[in-house]
Amino acid sequence: MKRALILSGGGARGAFQVGVWKYLKERNWVPDLVCGTSVGAINAVAIGAGMPIERLFEIWTTYHRPMIYRFRMLRFLVNIIFGRPLKPVMDTGPMRKMLTRHLDIDALRKSRIDVIITAVNVLTARLHLFNQHVIDIDHVMASSAMPILFPWQQIDGEPYWDGGVMANSPLLPALESGVDEIIVVLLSPVGNIPAALPGSLTNAMELVFEHFLIGSCQTALASRGWPAALNLGDYPPLAHTRQMGESGVPIPIIKTVSPSRMLGFRSMLNFSIRQARWLIDEGYRNARSQLGDNL
Repeated sequence: MKRALILSGGGARGAFQVGVWKYLKERNWVPDLVCGTSVGAINAVAIGAGMPIERLFEIWTTYHRPMIYRFRMLRFLVNIIFGRPLKPVMDTGPMRKMLTRHLDIDALRKSRIDVIITAVNVLTARLHLFNQHVIDIDHVMASSAMPILFPWQQIDGEPYWDGGVMANSPLLPALESGVDEIIVVLLSPVGNIPAALPGSLTNAMELVFEHFLIGSCQTALASRGWPAALNLGDYPPLAHTRQMGESGVPIPIIKTVSPSRMLGFRSMLNFSIRQARWLIDEGYRNARSQLGDNL
């Protein structure tokens, strides 16, 4: 059976994926393909390169905000007020140093696990998929370059930013690869918990953003004309028997794991050790409860 793991974008919420991965490792569930966007790209490259789960846990619970990015809010506002060229809100130099130190690109190139990460060309609005044979730190930085907040990155002379702009949950490469089973790690609980109408502007903005985080999964399935039974809002996790899509191509077993409560917009940039530890535990608990032992 061929398997794929999909790691969505979601900023600092990416610690949740570490807990899910820990549970999958304990169940001897090993993917043949890992697809990641944004923070999911970082975790995907770490997994593909064979980083021990203990080391991944250590990184997430050691590095905090000043070791990942530095605010440049005053410079950003001054540039807007005086019409100067755009400068991002944050300096991601520390993040580049961290990734360069910990991601083993040589091991990634030799990995038996296929890895695909995404980034969007700023000028053409085209989503690009990069595999483990070409991925380097620039590609990882580009995939996780949140527009306006983080600077775009140059790849072969072209500017790229966060793949989440187009495919926050990069499901299509897995669907097209012919795998038999897919686990999608979402970083939003919307669709899996009871919903309520927003009571304030802040609530409304947060809910729109949560919809954005899960939207590309819905779009990927709809683009294949696959049954409504594969709606990623379903809970518990999806389809446990293979079906045939309208094109006659077998639909893989698709399961999802997601947080069990709303996390709030601030959690996206809250690279605190406390939140990371809690999200790792939450990812492990939710993987166990939502996926069960039948993997």
